[in-house]
Amino acid sequence: MGRRRGRPDRVRHRRIQPAVATESLVPERLLQRIAREGSVSFADFMACALYDHENGFYTSRVTVACDYFTSVTIHPTLFGSLLASHLEDAWIALDRPQPFRVIELGASNGLLAHQIWSAADGLSWRDDLVYTGVEVSKHARTEAEQRAPFAQFVESLDSIGRGSSAVVLSNEVFDALPVRILRRGAADWVETQIAVREGALVFVDRPSDHAAKSYVSRYGRHVSEGGQLEMREGVNGIYSSVDRIADRWVMTSIDYGGVASEVHGPRFPRGTLLAYRQHRASENVLHSPGSLDLTAHVNFSELITEGKQVGATTAYWGTQADFLTALGVGEYLPALQRKPEVSIRDYVREREAVFQLVSPTDLGRFRVLVQTRGTPPNALRRLPADPAYSLT
Repeated sequence: MGRRRGRPDRVRHRRIQPAVATESLVPERLLQRIAREGSVSFADFMACALYDHENGFYTSRVTVACDYFTSVTIHPTLFGSLLASHLEDAWIALDRPQPFRVIELGASNGLLAHQIWSAADGLSWRDDLVYTGVEVSKHARTEAEQRAPFAQFVESLDSIGRGSSAVVLSNEVFDALPVRILRRGAADWVETQIAVREGALVFVDRPSDHAAKSYVSRYGRHVSEGGQLEMREGVNGIYSSVDRIADRWVMTSIDYGGVASEVHGPRFPRGTLLAYRQHRASENVLHSPGSLDLTAHVNFSELITEGKQVGATTAYWGTQADFLTALGVGEYLPALQRKPEVSIRDYVREREAVFQLVSPTDLGRFRVLVQTRGTPPNALRRLPADPAYSLT
C-alpha cells in the first residue's frame, strides 16, 4: 500500500486550503456525515480517501509505478524468490501441510503471487499450494486473476475458511490502515478530527474516548506535551481473522516503522502522517482526497501485542536487510557473475536492485516481524540469529 523511499520528520499544517473544491473526490456521503455530526475522525476520512469504492486511491483504479514502488516492483523476480525460500521454511515448520495455504494481505495486482509461484517451480510444496490474495480493489483483483490464475483473490479475510494451518504474508499493508490523530494536551489527550468550515476541511480538537486513552496509556508515554501520534484502526481485526482462519500459522509482516518508542517519540513530535503522490511527500493530507496515498509509520509494538493476545510468539524482529540476507540475497550477485551471458549493463542493473532491497538508507531499513502460533519460533530456519533491534 503506502510505498516510498524517504519520509521527512515534520508533518502537516493545522488548516488546509482549499479543502472541498470542485475537483475534490470526497464522497458526498462523508460530507453529509460531517454536516450531520459536526466532525469525523481522521480514520473515517482516510478510509474514504483510500478505499471508497468509487473514488478511493486504492479502489478506484490500479495504482502503478508512478504512484509508488515496493520491494516487489524494483525487480521482476528477486523479492518473490526470496520469500519463496521463507515459505519453504514455514512449510517445513508447519509439518509440510497439504494443502499448503498461503494468504497474502494487500495482494494488489498479483505481482508478488506471480513471483512466488515462478520461484517455487521444482519445490516440494508447489503442487500443494493454495494461494489466496486479499485485495480490496476490484480493479486490482481483476488484474491479479489474469497475472496469477493459479491463485484466488478475495475482497476480505472474512471470505477465507478455516483450516489447520496457514502462512500469512503482509508486505506494506499495515501502514495504509486508517489512523486517528491524537495529541497530548496539558491536562489530557485530545483527538484531532475533521470538520467543514466555510467550505474548507479543517482540523478540530475533540475529547479523546476510551479506546484512545487506552492506546496512549500503553504506547504514548514517550510523547511530550503538545506532541501527537497516530492510532491505527483495524489491527486487532486482522489478528482475530488470522487466528480464526487457522489453528497453526506463521505471519510475516514487512513495513516501515518501529516499536512505540521509535514512532511515538521525540523523533516524530508531530506524528508521521503524510500524503504521497508520484513518489513525492506532502504535509497537506486533506488535499484532493482519493488522488493521494495517505500513510503513517507502523507501531510494531501494537502488532507484537495483538499477536500475543491470540497466542502468537515473535520468531524474528529486525530489518529487511538482515531478513533477506539470511534468506540468501547475498548469493544472488556472485551467481550472476558466473553467468557469461550476463552483460556488464545487466549486472549493474541487478546490483542496483539488490542495493535497494538491503540498503539501510532504502528498503533495507524496513522492519520485518515474523510471528508464529502453534509452531515453535525456532522451527523456522534462515532467520537472523541476533535481531538488530530491541522489542522495547
